[in-house]
Amino acid sequence: MAITATEEGRNLLIVVEDDEQRFEYRIRPLPGGAGHQITETYLATARGELHDEAAVTEALTMALNGARYDAATERWTIPDDLPVSEQLERELRLAETESVAYCAFYWQTIVGIAGVNAFLEGGEGVAGQVKALWVMTARMGLSTSRPSPLSALDTLTSMVSTPSTSSRAGGEKRGKQPRDRPAKKRR
Repeated sequence: MAITATEEGRNLLIVVEDDEQRFEYRIRPLPGGAGHQITETYLATARGELHDEAAVTEALTMALNGARYDAATERWTIPDDLPVSEQLERELRLAETESVAYCAFYWQTIVGIAGVNAFLEGGEGVAGQVKALWVMTARMGLSTSRPSPLSALDTLTSMVSTPSTSSRAGGEKRGKQPRDRPAKKRR
């Protein structure tokens, strides 16, 4: 099945089709605050700061179905009715559902249709996510000088401190000094 996505007015039209079937999903835009919240959830996950699968699922579901503001928690939440995600579950395979959800997600973030196109051009799945992540980090000014899409993930992960695994200069061991060695003669 092929997946395409185009802007249609203020909505995103996602089409999943093959020779025999065609499924269309219209995704309405989220309010800016909800888009910001799902973007922050995604970036926190990419940086390794958030290890909450439910939060990521909630962000993807909001991207598909919209969001409502909960004044008690001061956060955007999933609406009570879930028309698009329930429709996806009835009509598509899991991989196709994931691709539609990520198209909706990137469209709802700051990168909009450029993120959707990057995801689709990257081949969907993990490769598409890396390409869309690069577009997002470049758009947000997090990594504008790096040439590789993989460096977008490097930029985000470098924000998390990790222990150094590099060896000392010259490969010497602690407490030992390098010996001066005479240069080898060439024959």
